[in-house]
Amino acid sequence: MPRQSLKSLKESSIRVDSSSLRYPTTELIAPDPENSAFSSAARASRRHHRYSDAGVDAEEEYARKYVSSQSSVFHRSSTKAFPRALLWRVLENRHVLDLAPCDLTIPDEISPASIELHRVRITFPNPIKPSCVTFNEGYGDDLIAIDVLTESLALYTFAFNSRTFTAEWNRRPLAEWCHVQESAHFNLRPPHYMIALPQGSLVFALLDGGLMKLDRSQPLADDYLEQMFSDGSYLASIKGMFLWGSSDRVRGHPTASANLVVSMVADPTSSILITASISNVLKLWSLDTLTSLNAYDIVNDERRAQQPANTKQLLGIEPMTLISLTKVSDTTGYVATYCPLGEDSFKLWRLDVTIGETTNATLTDVLGVPLKPSTPDENAIWVIPDFVLDYSGRLRNGGALDLWILWKSNKTSKIHALFDIPTEKGSKSSLTWQSVGSSAVESASGSEGWAYAANEDDTERFIRHIFQPGLFSPAILETILPIYERHYSILANTDGNDKVFEPEVSLRKRVIKIVGAAVSLQPNETNDGMDYESYNRDLQQQWSRFERLCLELSKQGNEALSLTRDPSTKTIVLVRATTVSVVRACGGLEYADIAGTGNTISLVDGSVSSDGFSKDQVVLLLSALNSFKRSLPQPVISDFLVAITEDALTAPNFSTGDRMATIYDSCLNDQISDSAIDMLHKRLYSIKDLEDALDGCYTELASLTGTPNFGRPSLITRRHLTLVGTELLSSAIHDSILSTYQGLVDLLLFLVVFTVDVSEDFNADHITFYDKFLKAFKTTAFLKQLTETVLERSSGFRGRQSLSDGDLLSNSVNKLELSKNSMDRNSFVPGGTLLQFLYSRFSLGLGCACATDLITSGGSLGVGKAVEYSMSYWSISDVPYAAIAAAGALVASGYVNESMPLLQFLPVDGLGCYARGRVYLESGHFDRAATFLMKSTTDMASKPLTELTALCLREFLLMDGPGMSTATLGSGIMRFSSHVSDLLFGKAAYSHATEFAKLALDMREPEVDSTVTDKLFTKAFQAALSGALYDDAYMAMTNISEHKLCHDLLTAFVVTLCASGQSLRLCNYAFLGLHGEVEAILEQTARNTVDLHAPSAPNYYKILYSWRIEHGNYRDASSAMYEYIQRLRSGFTRPSLETPDTDFNTFDIEVTQGYLVLLSTLSCIDEKPEPWFLARRADAGLLESPVKKPKTGSPTAKYGRLKRVLVKLSDVEREYAEELARMEAILNRQLVAIEV
Repeated sequence: MPRQSLKSLKESSIRVDSSSLRYPTTELIAPDPENSAFSSAARASRRHHRYSDAGVDAEEEYARKYVSSQSSVFHRSSTKAFPRALLWRVLENRHVLDLAPCDLTIPDEISPASIELHRVRITFPNPIKPSCVTFNEGYGDDLIAIDVLTESLALYTFAFNSRTFTAEWNRRPLAEWCHVQESAHFNLRPPHYMIALPQGSLVFALLDGGLMKLDRSQPLADDYLEQMFSDGSYLASIKGMFLWGSSDRVRGHPTASANLVVSMVADPTSSILITASISNVLKLWSLDTLTSLNAYDIVNDERRAQQPANTKQLLGIEPMTLISLTKVSDTTGYVATYCPLGEDSFKLWRLDVTIGETTNATLTDVLGVPLKPSTPDENAIWVIPDFVLDYSGRLRNGGALDLWILWKSNKTSKIHALFDIPTEKGSKSSLTWQSVGSSAVESASGSEGWAYAANEDDTERFIRHIFQPGLFSPAILETILPIYERHYSILANTDGNDKVFEPEVSLRKRVIKIVGAAVSLQPNETNDGMDYESYNRDLQQQWSRFERLCLELSKQGNEALSLTRDPSTKTIVLVRATTVSVVRACGGLEYADIAGTGNTISLVDGSVSSDGFSKDQVVLLLSALNSFKRSLPQPVISDFLVAITEDALTAPNFSTGDRMATIYDSCLNDQISDSAIDMLHKRLYSIKDLEDALDGCYTELASLTGTPNFGRPSLITRRHLTLVGTELLSSAIHDSILSTYQGLVDLLLFLVVFTVDVSEDFNADHITFYDKFLKAFKTTAFLKQLTETVLERSSGFRGRQSLSDGDLLSNSVNKLELSKNSMDRNSFVPGGTLLQFLYSRFSLGLGCACATDLITSGGSLGVGKAVEYSMSYWSISDVPYAAIAAAGALVASGYVNESMPLLQFLPVDGLGCYARGRVYLESGHFDRAATFLMKSTTDMASKPLTELTALCLREFLLMDGPGMSTATLGSGIMRFSSHVSDLLFGKAAYSHATEFAKLALDMREPEVDSTVTDKLFTKAFQAALSGALYDDAYMAMTNISEHKLCHDLLTAFVVTLCASGQSLRLCNYAFLGLHGEVEAILEQTARNTVDLHAPSAPNYYKILYSWRIEHGNYRDASSAMYEYIQRLRSGFTRPSLETPDTDFNTFDIEVTQGYLVLLSTLSCIDEKPEPWFLARRADAGLLESPVKKPKTGSPTAKYGRLKRVLVKLSDVEREYAEELARMEAILNRQLVAIEV
């Protein structure tokens, strides 16, 4: 955690509208009490938000659907309940109540795979009354009672439980989940607003200044009890209702009393109610007797407390937050009250409750002086809509209090805080207001000041900025896109492009298409080329215009609505119209973003001063360096950014000083003016010690430069992050990294300029600082990549495989527990960031366990602690284990293209080359994959597999399936090469697989037995044969010692060569000792062929004939050709040879040609009195079908069995003559038909 300077707090926010927080939605319709035939059915759950076509009032439509008018977070008291936090938002012109779980973590007892978080939307027939939505869990049994009062004064009560938000809605009768009642009292005494009591009751503040309590046994019960509070001022207000000219009325509001209660807080541990009225009267009430106990002035002004209500300056009648209560024990607590009149000020009280036969309570002024807040600036009118008092529990003079206040103007909002407020007078002399900085995304007002690479074009740069996480929601982009197209894009006037919405095309591609179509490339007027300069200028202008439109629309959601505190984790939550933020401690260099001063309050006399704070030296340094960078042209900064990125990600070949000089000469030489240097010197004069300031900057980067926490999570919890948790943590890390990234660019720029240009000689300390900051810059660039890369749906997914216990290095590797599903559906959905994906993918691993524990138990700044830990976990400053694990997770889930940018962060050692090779292998770049895998062979085969190595490679190992054993890594070149060969073979990279199989054979150990050797030869044979490397396949096959295996491979080799048209190559191989087997294989295959002329099938009889001729066996060659002729004459293959264009079949020509070849072969046999050979022939002169067991209707059954006969030359000549005569007869019949 960074050192505590005055400005060390910051917001981290996420968007929570339905287009950003994409839960499956259950839509319910609240009944209309005026319609007895209302329908209570709940509509089906919907999973995807559907955008309507933008009309003329697209902005109003966006505000109605997505911008809430009222919103807050309800925190349940039970730490084991889930969900604990419910975000409620009022939408659709106050007709819809939207309820969404917003927990950051899932409890230990709940398995994420067993639940799916849901959103509930309730539509009302009448608008919801302001400040009339309450939550109550006082009925037990996991029941959440939600009460809503509408403008028609109908009180709706909904009874939900945890399953309502963790499972699909189960249709049930209306009476089981909804109840509507209309109080008779409301007709005479209209309610103003209401709160829920911890015991399950409701308290209504009435317009006439009174209070009413509604008691009920169950939330949906028809029997309830309405009771009025009794008080003298209330009786006077009742009297005033019936007397004309009463002085108790509020000017401009004839129905409102001067005693109207506008703020109420109930004590959660006793029956005490605290109220504040518009006449600044603070009252304590007993909820048991419904009577007033004590009354005070809201800021303890005794003179004003004695004035009648009608003579006081009154507040507005709108419900507001004027009271905040925090309990220390059952009988003691502290109350902060606020008076917005005059000089705005807070008052701190101690609440003491006496419990006996009758309950009594008193308030005591703690400090004796008011706490005056300081406005964020003087350029706007600021109001305080909400504040929170928190008892920190720190043992400092009996404990300390923290006061968080929310400032709001018409444009923005800000959180201020007072820490360590003493609970006793005189224990502290002063307090200083501390400002909480806005998130980096919310502070972004445009593209000015970006640090981007020179090789990045305008479209890539703007798309990266516009689609950065949390800046613009999909709803904003979908709303602006048709507006922009209608006014600026040429596609609006093109036929067939009336609608922008294309569900099959991603939003990013549609934005690029529409904005890019607004500019066209024109010829250059001065030459024959194209005017690229004007095109780029116009394109940048269009992108800036589109961004400004999005910024203007997003301002509708910037209104701050409430400030709450989680009583369990102490997290401070700010709810805006479209976002939710939490306050956290800053990390890295980001606290420089909120440098400034705060007002100091004297606890002696209450005076306020603003000169009690001196800026931190680190803040002064970073501010000066940032101003110096902004004085340089943007192209210079872009070139410098490219140079230092290359320097950080490339293994150094020269000294640091030489590299700095090279960067300066290539990017900065002659680009920096003397005035910029002078201004830098002037600003550095205010820094007492430059070396100490630089060292302070490096100290702030401890989480990025220290020993990474990767692989060492202390699994003291089994909590998982939810979708909100992953988005919030990713957003917080992104904010911290964005500020740190800019700060490191400023520091590196300063060091290069100051060392090379300003100093006459290289400063060894500055060179050392350059190396340190460059190492931190590498990790920062990696984390920036994780938080800015948005993942859409993957192009392909490889399911997880489970590894057996024997496949793991040790049980300690199992501590990285992986989800059963590819991704946790409660913590990641497509469209999230890469970091969110990694947290959901690895579930308990990769620092997620510690992050969730820190969020849960880290106090009000627990999120900041989780950010620090996570940044340290993902550090790649020394060994980039995290980068390898991230690349493996992406590849295993089908995000292969998205994993490619991570390769630049991998090292050049064996582990990095192996990971590169695996990524390239999945992407189809087999040559690159084989190159890197070959480079990794020595290291990966010789170095033992450590726990961290197995951890970062686990995703790759899971992809390989159960057959992959970690024993192949670090166990010698033979095993590793065999493993790589399997990987390449599985991707059909057969030539490279053969190469690694041969390497495994060459590097096999002497003690390896013949069985292992045969397996390696078999692997080499399969790879070579599949890759048409027949020579390698032949060599592998002939080296196999086992006869049966060799015969099987020989059969595959012969058949493959014949099928590939390589019969000539087959005949050229020697086949020492296998000659007879090859001939038997060819002969058997030829006889097993049913259709000798099947398309693309080899003719094995001809191949067998050629084989025997090649080896001088003319007699057996004649036998093969004769058998082939007999098969043709048998007619078994005639159907495949018949053609409609010939009068006699093609097989007749094949027969005659066969006889000629046979006669020629017999002439080569020197035999007296005539050549002869042995052949198989059927009894009827026809041969049988090759089917071994004849069936009914088969050729064998028809023509009988074959028998071996002696065939002489004269027999062949006779058969040849008969065949010629048959063909002549066929031709003669054709001629007679022609003459006729």
